[in-house]
Amino acid sequence: MKKIITSFVAIAFLMFITSCEFNFSTANIDDVKMCTSINDDQCGSDNPNFSPNTPEIFVSCHLKNATENTEVEFAWFYYGQEKIAIDAVKLNSGDQIGTLNLQSSFSRPNNGWPVGEYEVVITILGTEKEPVVKKFWVQ
Repeated sequence: MKKIITSFVAIAFLMFITSCEFNFSTANIDDVKMCTSINDDQCGSDNPNFSPNTPEIFVSCHLKNATENTEVEFAWFYYGQEKIAIDAVKLNSGDQIGTLNLQSSFSRPNNGWPVGEYEVVITILGTEKEPVVKKFWVQ
């Protein structure tokens, strides 16, 4: 009888474990750079300082160890008297896996970029990973 109960508990535990959806991902963000133009979805070098007349600001990064349908959000913020959300863009890796080049950009507002501090927060959605924050300035 003891063997039957032990077997039943073991089977129930295995069924519970296999029915749980684990959201374990080794995906990570690396090599975050800011620039005014990109090549192959990447900034050539990191330049986090821009003028108010910069036509478009780009951020690029590597998404490493991506699995299918890894979703990454680029959230753009401006620090005026308080933190102001400007825009957010979500990208999905689709059926691509491994290391991917990702980029997002934001075009100059009609009246030019307000002078001050900004940041882009890059988050791998659906994971417990800490977002990567890249600060930049318009001077």
